[in-house]
Amino acid sequence: MSSDAKGSASASSSSRSSRDRERGIRIFMWPKVIYIFPSAIVALICALGMVSLQNKTYDPTKKEPVAQVTGAPTDPAAVQSEVAHMTKLERFRTPQNLLGVLFLSMLAFNLIVMALDFPRFELVGVILAVLFTLFFLLWIGAYFNINIMKPINKLLEQTYMFANAGFYFLYFLMVVVVLGVVYITRWLDYWEILPNEILHHHGPLSDLERFPTMNLKFDKEIPDVLEFWMLGAGRLVMHVPNVDRAIIMDNVLFINAKEDGLKKLMSRLDVRISTDQDVNNLPTS
Repeated sequence: MSSDAKGSASASSSSRSSRDRERGIRIFMWPKVIYIFPSAIVALICALGMVSLQNKTYDPTKKEPVAQVTGAPTDPAAVQSEVAHMTKLERFRTPQNLLGVLFLSMLAFNLIVMALDFPRFELVGVILAVLFTLFFLLWIGAYFNINIMKPINKLLEQTYMFANAGFYFLYFLMVVVVLGVVYITRWLDYWEILPNEILHHHGPLSDLERFPTMNLKFDKEIPDVLEFWMLGAGRLVMHVPNVDRAIIMDNVLFINAKEDGLKKLMSRLDVRISTDQDVNNLPTS
């Protein structure tokens, strides 16, 4: 009985150690479309805002009864006298317009992040250039007594954009579906780092490439600061011995955690010790 218990205990410990030994780090490369998720969150907020506003999608500066738009029983004469006194600048401050400006501003920011890379020094240079331009314009306005806000107000007066709640909801659902498809397709091409080898899974039938990890060197790069701020994204470059080309992994999310995991994984060497009993249990042909 005791020998059976010891045998089962040793078997379970060996299987557990084997699982621990085989456990590695999966690294996925993501397309830049994943950085559009902030606009989906803002679209959901705008949709809820338009629902609370009962989809006010009319121009308040026009003499148009609100009852024709919302269906509410309202006196047309009272409504016309009310909207006739609203200026275009006051129209810009309406909630439906501010929600539209918020959504389009976030969408423009997402498109810029996807289209351009902002290294650290380049981003600092852009920020300093914007601050210098603002300071210079304020100085010019104060020295020559120019009302700089007048052309800005003119621009705001001409800005009026809105969309109903259905548009914002559909945009949110569209982005969610796209991100879901991207997540599923990531399992068709990913890397798995084990203590003794690097596995590259790719293709619909999970084709496999193997690379050794002996004397492996890897570099972490942050090509875009904004992408790093959003999802901790970066680039991993692995230099495998006896391989002509470096393995470049772009858009790796939460790259600092991957770097720590690789350091711990590469700090140990997987050594298997076979006993006489294991050798005797090997299958014979």
